[in-house]
Amino acid sequence: MIHKKTRTAAAVVGGLVATMVLAGCGGGAAESSSGDYPIGMSMDLSGAISFNGKPAAAGFQAYVADLNSRGGVNGKKIDLKVLDDGSDVAKGRANVQQFVSEKRLATFGFILSNLSLATLPVATQGKMPIVGLGGPASLFDPVQSYYFSYELRAERLESAILNYLATRAQEDGIEKPRIAVFSVDTPSNRDMVKLATQDITGRGWTVSTVQYMPVAPTDVTAQASEIKGSKPDYVLMSHNDAGSLVAVRGLRAQGVDVPVVNQWAGSSDATLKQLGDKYAAFRTYASPTETGNAAVDAMKAAATKAGEAKNMTNPYFTQGWVAGSLLEKTLQACGAECSTGQSFRDALEKLGEIDTNGLSGPLQVSAESHELVKTVRFFSWDQSTDQAKPLTDWVKAVS
Repeated sequence: MIHKKTRTAAAVVGGLVATMVLAGCGGGAAESSSGDYPIGMSMDLSGAISFNGKPAAAGFQAYVADLNSRGGVNGKKIDLKVLDDGSDVAKGRANVQQFVSEKRLATFGFILSNLSLATLPVATQGKMPIVGLGGPASLFDPVQSYYFSYELRAERLESAILNYLATRAQEDGIEKPRIAVFSVDTPSNRDMVKLATQDITGRGWTVSTVQYMPVAPTDVTAQASEIKGSKPDYVLMSHNDAGSLVAVRGLRAQGVDVPVVNQWAGSSDATLKQLGDKYAAFRTYASPTETGNAAVDAMKAAATKAGEAKNMTNPYFTQGWVAGSLLEKTLQACGAECSTGQSFRDALEKLGEIDTNGLSGPLQVSAESHELVKTVRFFSWDQSTDQAKPLTDWVKAVS
């Protein structure tokens, strides 16, 4: 469980109870006499994706704790409240309603993008931006005024993976590869699969089969059997770490021994190591375990000081840390008098290119695009060094 100096647990709108974590000097009420900047985060701390939600929240909290220890921004500290949504739409909506009622400047988080999609109308009505993690096309085209993403949107997953497979197939001497698509069944990933099949066909390749699995799969024998029968050269996968372990092991049990290439949600060191060198995944943020990266070293030192060392388990922690840096830059641009979600939104939209000092590729935001992540880096596991091995540099997710 993520821990900080916690205060009295709050009752969430609609009678739902959530975990509350406060960082900084505020007393939890957004309009406190201290004048701190009130910020919210809604994250899965207890549900099906909490194994990634906890480090994602911990990275954000660690950055805020470090920022407050440095005096905050514009002479003010951050009053951060983190609520557990358990990847449940009703809880996520209640959290956003609470943050709006408390006049918080923004809501960060939502590891399950379905919640961003469901809660955006509440945030829009309250003129409070959601700074979330990816999502379906409808969150980006057209640009939604109150939604920003510090993660790659779902549709970009396929183009990033297929661009990599184009190079991989050339190296393997396969002119027109057969691709099996094996995806978690969510609205955003349905969008991704539709684009993937179009992209594969457009490259002159073959879609051998399309198979779906639930958010928390337990048995994928039927899907793996279909994939085996389709005789793919590669499997394009889209699922998180836990789902990937079940899915890839299911494939191997059915005799599918071809390379499997996955997205950022299935890229932790533990997953790469357990699934071997025929499994690869891209990352949009550097792992806390990465060596030779000064920015990672600085993050680890500050996070350890903040008491979050045990939560530095995968790139989700770095993702949360960079979100904290994004928060700081936005507040610097917004100024000491930044007091509304609208002013925070306007400042964030005008940041332009954001240098993360090697924790990711450059982030970019503008009025034309609220999708900040543009690049990815592919990794597999190197048994000889017992470490994640980069297969590429930071490369564009979209050609």
